[in-house]
Amino acid sequence: MTSIHNRLIIKNRRFQIVILVLLLSLVFGACRKEATPERLTSYYGKSYSEVFEAFWNGMNTNYVFWDIETVNWDNMYITYKPRFEDLDKHQGDPKSAQKAVQYLVDMTKDLADSHLDLSFNGNATYVISNYPITSPGFQPSSIRHQLRGDRAPISRKVFDQIIPQYYLTKAMTGTDGYYFRVNTGIIPRNNKNILYLEYSSFELGQQYSSGNSTSTPVKPVLDNFFRYTKDPSIDGLILDLRGNPGGAVSDLDFLLGRLVTSPKHVAYTRTKNGSGRLDYTPWIKGYVNPQPGSTDFKKPIVVLVDMYSVSMSEMTSMSIKAIFPNAVLVGEKTWGGTGAIPFNDIRYLGGQFTAANFVKVYTAGVELRDKNFKSYENKGLPPDIPVAYDAESMKKSIDVQLEKGIDYILSR
Repeated sequence: MTSIHNRLIIKNRRFQIVILVLLLSLVFGACRKEATPERLTSYYGKSYSEVFEAFWNGMNTNYVFWDIETVNWDNMYITYKPRFEDLDKHQGDPKSAQKAVQYLVDMTKDLADSHLDLSFNGNATYVISNYPITSPGFQPSSIRHQLRGDRAPISRKVFDQIIPQYYLTKAMTGTDGYYFRVNTGIIPRNNKNILYLEYSSFELGQQYSSGNSTSTPVKPVLDNFFRYTKDPSIDGLILDLRGNPGGAVSDLDFLLGRLVTSPKHVAYTRTKNGSGRLDYTPWIKGYVNPQPGSTDFKKPIVVLVDMYSVSMSEMTSMSIKAIFPNAVLVGEKTWGGTGAIPFNDIRYLGGQFTAANFVKVYTAGVELRDKNFKSYENKGLPPDIPVAYDAESMKKSIDVQLEKGIDYILSR
């Protein structure tokens, strides 16, 4: 069995430089800039104490979940400021950079943002719950899930081979030739026809318009799916978002916009509008907007979700529940990462930033709540019909979660 030590080694593609670069990078900055009305994406520093100030102030200004946060950020300042100041007395000691990394990890390990990711300028070793982890980054939410003993994600073989072979008729598969895959088809059961759709990530619109020239392109698959959503012989829809890590917000309109003929209020969003911890814009209603040629889908809908359904998978599940009264979530509680990432859009004051060339902070810049104004960040959406994943049944080509979704539609 793989040890928990090995499972906690997080692979990260960013900043593949040795830890000593952490020391060298400190000398090339100036003093920390004061916050301005525009979003700060870089906070500068030339000492460990200035790294701390840059990081603490960056989080204080850019982090969007302070309204629901249980971590006392002021106490973090009081506790860790003297520790970073002490590191300034030992700038030449390679262990100082290691300690600085550990302090940043300790400061953030309990923060609610499930998108939060610290990327260091090189591999670092830090300790979480007595387990040493060597990685160029730290993802608190991922570590929390691993420490609680979550099962491994469902294999792509289930979606690409088992379900098409044992459940679907008229099955179609599309791919970009690399990592993206989409599967659709009809599940015939008890004289009813259930439409099924699964895809590996939310890049449907991008893949649809990309014109990829693989032997199984994406566009015909999605065209076939959209055609079936209008077919009167279809008795229900199963959208399989298990293991889906999310992606483009625009896919809400691309997918769900074809199932409605008028705008549908599905959520509320807001971002930061100042440097203060609780400086927020007013809440804004978020809508799913109809697309050309759309129709109102009135059949039962099942969304299959699990503990690895995150971000856009959760937003889509939330939206379907808001729009369709006969929709249910089947499976397991989702991951709990509903914040959105604005990347480098300067219209958003919150979001990712770099602190003193020591750490790059990837964090949500948009806070989201459902139509009923409930936050699921770091909590996850609970299923309406709980069904645990059964790996042993899957070895017999029986998907118990999918079976429960089929049963629900048959009972309508």
